[in-house]
Amino acid sequence: MTDSDSNRFRESLTIWPHRSLSPRGFALVMAALGSLAFCIGLGFFLLGAWPVIGFLGLEILVVWVAFKLNYRAAKRRQHLTATSRKLKIENVSPEGNRDTTEMPTAWVQVELTPREEPEMRSRQRQKIIARSHGKSAEIGQFLHPAETPRLAREVGRMVERARAAALRDEDPAVAEPAEGSR
Repeated sequence: MTDSDSNRFRESLTIWPHRSLSPRGFALVMAALGSLAFCIGLGFFLLGAWPVIGFLGLEILVVWVAFKLNYRAAKRRQHLTATSRKLKIENVSPEGNRDTTEMPTAWVQVELTPREEPEMRSRQRQKIIARSHGKSAEIGQFLHPAETPRLAREVGRMVERARAAALRDEDPAVAEPAEGSR
């Protein structure tokens, strides 16, 4: 990276799925379900229906696996970096695999499709699409539908700030005089 590159505009944004249950909350939920299953299992055992205990244990196991899969999916990330030259969209999977798309900031278009919020019963959702020169990338596909319009506006503003910085960098009237020219 040269000195001129280090002075250029750079803005980053990281997006990840929201999970409202903390690890401590998960432990409490599992402890409560385990206690409830134990009490129910004890009641059935005393009535002579001891095979029910195995099904209760299986139920607890299924709930635990579902939560673990949910937490694993929450490790997904999307890093957006806008510079005066390019918009970089980096998707990070829960396994850590990275997929990067780069588009020139001067030409990238950020769109919210469809523009009007669809009805909840239609099962259709809005998408944020960044497009440039035949490339496209979806931004924030794992977010709640209520967060999508706000994120689209924020990404659009981020790209506009990057474009404005590129214009400032290229404008000789705004550029600082070179050393020794005074």
